[in-house]
Formats: sequence, C-alpha cells, structure tokens
Amino acid sequence: MKKTLTLLTALIFTVLPVCCGAFAETETPHYTLPIDLSGGMKLNQKYFISDTEYEDPTIHVKISTGDVNGVLYWIADVEIADASQLRTAAAEEFDSNGTEFGSVLARRMNAVLAINGDFYCYQRAGTEVVIRQGIAFQDHWDRTRVDVLAIDEDGDFHGISQPAKMQGQTEIDGKKIINAFCFGPLLVNDGKISMRESPYWIINDHYSQRVAIAQTGHLQYRVIVTGPYKRGSRGFQFEDFRKYVAGMDDLLVAYNLDGGDSAVMVFNGEKINDPENDNERPLADIIYFASAYPGD
Repeated sequence: MKKTLTLLTALIFTVLPVCCGAFAETETPHYTLPIDLSGGMKLNQKYFISDTEYEDPTIHVKISTGDVNGVLYWIADVEIADASQLRTAAAEEFDSNGTEFGSVLARRMNAVLAINGDFYCYQRAGTEVVIRQGIAFQDHWDRTRVDVLAIDEDGDFHGISQPAKMQGQTEIDGKKIINAFCFGPLLVNDGKISMRESPYWIINDHYSQRVAIAQTGHLQYRVIVTGPYKRGSRGFQFEDFRKYVAGMDDLLVAYNLDGGDSAVMVFNGEKINDPENDNERPLADIIYFASAYPGD
C-alpha cells in the first residue's frame, strides 16, 4: 500500500507541471510597454493589411479618407490592448526646444500611427503643464484660458477647462496622469460639444489644416487631420472644425492640437496627409500609437 501511494504521488507530481504548462499556453498573454521615453516594439510589415490598415494581437488601426464640404480629411480609428501603447515622444527632450520631422520621429519610435503633438516648447513660459510618459516636466496648471487634456494610466481622457484648480497635480480621479497637453481647446467633453473660447494662438478665421485626438471608448481612439486651403482642399475655419468633430458619433472627449503646417499623420513611417505637399514642418513632439506585440 505504501509503495502504491509513493508511485501515485510521483505520478501526480510528474503530470501536474505538464498540465499546468498546457493550461498556461491556452491563456491569452497580455503585452504592455514601459511607461518611459522608449519606443514601441519593432514593426513587422506582415501586419500591415493595406496602405490604410494595420492589425496585430495588440493594436488595430484603420484609416479612412475623403472630403466633407470640400475639405479633405484623414481619420484613423485605433484600438489598443493596453494603455501603455498610447505614447508621446519629443524630438530631443521635453525640456528642450529641439525639433524633428514627424515622420523621422515616428520611425525612430516604431510608431504604427503618429500625429503632431501640441508643440510643447511654445508653452514653456512657466505657466503651463507638460506631463509626458508619466514625467512632469512642467506642472503649472494656472492659465484659466487654456483647456488641458490629461490622459490617465488607464488610457482615459479627461478634459479640464479650469486647470488653475489643479495646480501641481499629477493625478486625476485617483489615477496617475501619464500625458497632459495644453494646446486646446476642448472640442467635446463628456460627450457634449465644448464651446470654450479658443486660445489666442488659434487663428479662428483662417481656412487651415486642423488636428484633433479623441477617445471613443475604453482603449479606443480617433485621430482627425484635415487638409489645407490649397491642393484640392478648402480648409476649415476653427468653429467649423469644432462643429465637424462634435458631430461625430461616440466621442467622449475630443481635443484640438497644433495645426497649420504642423499638421501631420504618419502611418508605417510615411506622412499620408496632404500628399501633394512633400514638405514637413519640424515638430517638437508627436503623439503615437505603438505595438506591444513582441512577435511570433
């Protein structure tokens, strides 16, 4: 009897690790990226389904193009598996005035999709907030005219129309702020059109290129870039752009970013908006979506 139990015990402990290993292999792994200034995983071209779509186990990007009332647009809908895949990068450092072409910076960071940021170095007058990849380079929330977009550790957007009340804060609703922007203004907040006054650097009556980033659901986002007043496009005045974005379905929060000649959308390392214009304006920073998939 004792010998039988010994053999049975040995059999159990021989088989159990194999069973556990087989079970572990059936689980869907969760991939993430570090919250730092590094880039995403190296891209595998086999996951680019077409010139307008990419999908791997951690990210799906689909781009649509067309025109609305004569204004060309490029809209990217993005879904990611982990909040760490929504990232920012600077041309040099977030405490410098260095610039670089958006496409070059996007390639360096292994971005699936990238757009221009808020040109943070214009805001470095000691009166703004610059939080990038969890680091507070500047946390002066004291200009009440400027709407702030804060993105928390879960990838959720928070539109803040009275940033003076958040002086020195690096958390919101109990969650760490990973990225915060101060270009603005808000276009949609809590699912409703925001009519906050635009800051002085927005030239409202110019027909110009415009850029916005929005959250549409949990880890789901939309990026909107519109064309200029030339090269086959009429361009948007700011208030028309606000109404255009606010008229889209399912936007929780939408935020205006730097536009004009700084407007850029980069997919698979190439600038795709305003294709008749090969020139790019050097940028201080980009917002980008990266893959967290290490490969097969």
